[in-house]
Amino acid sequence: MDTAFRVNPLSDADPEKIGAYQLLGRLGTGGMAVVYLAEDPDGTPVAVKLIHPALAADAEFSGRFRGEVERARQVPSFCTAEFLDADLDHDPPYLVVEYVDGPTLTEVVEERGPLRGGALHSLAVGVATALTGIHGAGVIHRDLKPDNVLLPPGSPKVIDFGISQPLVATSQFTRADVLVGTVAYMAPERFADDRRDAPVTPAADVFAWACVIAYAGTGRTPFGGDSLPVTVARIMSRQPDLDGLPDPLRAILRLALSKQPADRPTAADLLAMLVGEMPVPQGAEPAGEKPAPARARWPIFVPAGFLSAAGLIAVVMVANYGDTVIDVPRAAPPASVGSPAPVSGVDAGPSPSVMPSPGRSSRRSQPPAPVEVPSAGPAVSRSSASPSRSKVRGTANPTGRNLALGRPATASSSESPPFVADSAVDGNPETRWSSTFSDPQWLSVDLGGTYRISEVELWWEVAYATDYRIEVSLDGVDWTTVRSITGGTGGNVTVLMGGVPGRFVRMFGTKRAVEYGYSLFEMEVR
Repeated sequence: MDTAFRVNPLSDADPEKIGAYQLLGRLGTGGMAVVYLAEDPDGTPVAVKLIHPALAADAEFSGRFRGEVERARQVPSFCTAEFLDADLDHDPPYLVVEYVDGPTLTEVVEERGPLRGGALHSLAVGVATALTGIHGAGVIHRDLKPDNVLLPPGSPKVIDFGISQPLVATSQFTRADVLVGTVAYMAPERFADDRRDAPVTPAADVFAWACVIAYAGTGRTPFGGDSLPVTVARIMSRQPDLDGLPDPLRAILRLALSKQPADRPTAADLLAMLVGEMPVPQGAEPAGEKPAPARARWPIFVPAGFLSAAGLIAVVMVANYGDTVIDVPRAAPPASVGSPAPVSGVDAGPSPSVMPSPGRSSRRSQPPAPVEVPSAGPAVSRSSASPSRSKVRGTANPTGRNLALGRPATASSSESPPFVADSAVDGNPETRWSSTFSDPQWLSVDLGGTYRISEVELWWEVAYATDYRIEVSLDGVDWTTVRSITGGTGGNVTVLMGGVPGRFVRMFGTKRAVEYGYSLFEMEVR
């Protein structure tokens, strides 16, 4: 989906620069601020949020904006647009965050219709993951809605913390009698007179999450009315309309839409139910209906401490728009395996006679749908000699181009010409790299510079790896394991990398699906 049309031209009243940032266009305007698309001094696209001058002198508003900046620093970057910079002493103040080049959930549903199957389930997991990270940072969003869910390549991003509040917020109102939020996605306790001065809790975000996912799957809100009073009355007194949603997702949504905050699961519990780590309570379904068991095809490895409120989430999911099956195998850090000596497009040594693999062809296989594997977040294991990444940012790749295309590739071995390493990065689906018939084997590509890597896509031939690692390196010598996969099923696999910096990217296979070698049509890096 082309997002260029979402950037409006600058007006005569807009500045050309804000601080060190050159403005390119307007991304949006609200009651609080104008958001601009800009470039930093290195030419990297960023989003600059400039508050309205009329509000800059308002002490209460200035306090809220300073709070937003502080919350932007606290929330993990996989949840939202990454915090980059801020100048609170500028006239007026501004905030700079990562430019997320992707449509909103509202735009996707309006243009393509409701999400189905795996696409809907993965969105539910992705937004629940983001919400768990947000709450783990001590923040309540308070205005979660489809317009605030962006769907770039990779994981969903929850944005707009302009009205977010810390978990210790004293009231559901920012000032007397002014309710903050979007009514169709607001929890019933926020309208109740007897809770007028009660603090908003994370349970209100859980209610909003359920409304957002119901909208994504049906194209309508679960309490929709033809006027604001009717919508409020339905939220307060009626059961949600969840017709058309699949089980067990519908049961989870019904539980999250409970009228009483105490009856709703936490965001971490939502995530655990969605991935099958926690059963859906029987009472979540209306009388006479039984909740469907958790799907066996949705297992996820949850690191220790994952479900604690303070723990950072190490799993991110991607929102696809096709009817995609998500297969996320359990992964544990692998034992150290020595690397065979590298070669570039030639065999590393004697190999068995070349035999045609069963079912092999010179053409790229076409699986029915891509399988997407989320990143495990920070490195699982790292060589003790690896250079520190704490000060390495890398260059962004906002256009999503394939950074590996035509770059030098090396491999542990090659079956025989023409199945050399460079064939996996030539952009030609008719060619491939194939290794010799042993474990382990690896394929590496030099990107020519250090980039923030968001994903690695592997196009496996029928001779694929069941167990492998995706590794990155700054120097091609010391490697960091970003993701370990076990029980892989081949096909088109997208591994989310979370923006880890690296110049070299390597697929390191430790177990083959068949007796033959490893075979990749393409390895793409973005």
